[in-house]
Amino acid sequence: MKTIPLKKLMSIIGGTSSSHLPQALVSSVNFGRPRSLRHHQVYFYTREISWSKQLSAIRAVKPVAVVLPHDQSSAGIPPDTGIIRVKDAFSSFWKLALWNFKQCPVRVIGISGSSGKSTTTAMTASILRYRWPMVRTEGNLNTWVFLPTYLTRLTPDHKLLLLEMGMKSLNNIRRQCAVVKPEIGAVTNVGEAHAGSLGGLDKVVLAKQELVDGIRRGGTLFLNADDARSRKLSVKRFSGRVYTFGIKNNADVRATNIRYNTRGMSFDANLFGQRISCFIPIFGIHNVYNALAAMGIARAFGASVKEIRDGLASFKPPGMRLQFLKGRSGRILINDAWNANPTSMKAGLEVLRHIFPDRTKIAVLGDMKELGDLTYEGHSSIGRFAAGIGLSQLVTIGRGGRLIAHAAIKAGMDRQRVYSYDTHDQLVAHLIRKTPPGSLIYFKASRSMHLEKVVDRLR
Repeated sequence: MKTIPLKKLMSIIGGTSSSHLPQALVSSVNFGRPRSLRHHQVYFYTREISWSKQLSAIRAVKPVAVVLPHDQSSAGIPPDTGIIRVKDAFSSFWKLALWNFKQCPVRVIGISGSSGKSTTTAMTASILRYRWPMVRTEGNLNTWVFLPTYLTRLTPDHKLLLLEMGMKSLNNIRRQCAVVKPEIGAVTNVGEAHAGSLGGLDKVVLAKQELVDGIRRGGTLFLNADDARSRKLSVKRFSGRVYTFGIKNNADVRATNIRYNTRGMSFDANLFGQRISCFIPIFGIHNVYNALAAMGIARAFGASVKEIRDGLASFKPPGMRLQFLKGRSGRILINDAWNANPTSMKAGLEVLRHIFPDRTKIAVLGDMKELGDLTYEGHSSIGRFAAGIGLSQLVTIGRGGRLIAHAAIKAGMDRQRVYSYDTHDQLVAHLIRKTPPGSLIYFKASRSMHLEKVVDRLR
């Protein structure tokens, strides 16, 4: 954040202090993340974590100051650490975030979608990093409650705020846009993710519509020309430029001549009428779509063709997205276990179908959460799909996994090659004892299934 005296920070957040405040300059704050607390920071209390854990970190690190609500005891805080009292720590943190955002004017890009938004954001960052110092979304910390953290990380040297905009409920993206007013926005696709928690696919469309409506007047929007549900997004009230990206249908940014190779995907692209050849070091047609969205965003932002090509070629995929790892006995483990919905799981299985044709191929699949009324059909559709891609084994875990297994057998897959388990221990034992050395093993399920722990035990 912009460097300011501690007393000015206290004034901005509307705080008071009955104790001596250090004469310190502050350039970094920490809201509710005691594990990452540093000595030079001001720490903001959170009700989401036990006070004992927070106090333990405060006593060990001795930050410049701690921001506490009036009803929270300060007993045990080191005497050299200042104490600032406020009515509500989160509201005070927001005050500081909004103040800092005004002091550090940046251009804003917002990216949303049911799947692919993290990869698209990472690809966009890989391109724009050449000329635009930025603050960008980390991991899956992409909802309203995390926005002030990114706003407080901005400094006068930054030129770009690159946000992956996720949501757990309606109005989440709308609230983010009301604050940052993106100049450029993109919706990668509209799919089944969060359909259960929102109340159906129509509500997912409404949630993504919030980004379309939230882009500033005269801004730029990118939509998926091949995604049927994206066509339900209304641009009638949109007052800027609308562009499309795709493969099957005509689009402003379109890929042709798509090839799998040993390290990723190669393709030719028509980028607003200019033809260029591109490579991305990650597999899958779905990742070509992500690359097309990133290319369009970057070009609209002002990136050169060379920056786009070089940025895509040097892109580093986010963790647990088609992450290739060495396993025991020459096995290759594909950790795609960050999260899952039917669209993304089929995309991953399609990658498994196309790569390393000489290896034994095994899919380890688990529950897909938050599908609501789509739970049965969503899992069953994966089973039918898996039955048709030539797997040597289909191994599942959890109740949703059993739905996948049952549907695969019903669709004609040999039941002797389908296995269902309930625990990680059972899964690990099977994969060690009943899969051939050199197998290619793909892992995919919702985040709560923690399949990455199974992957770690097989490395």
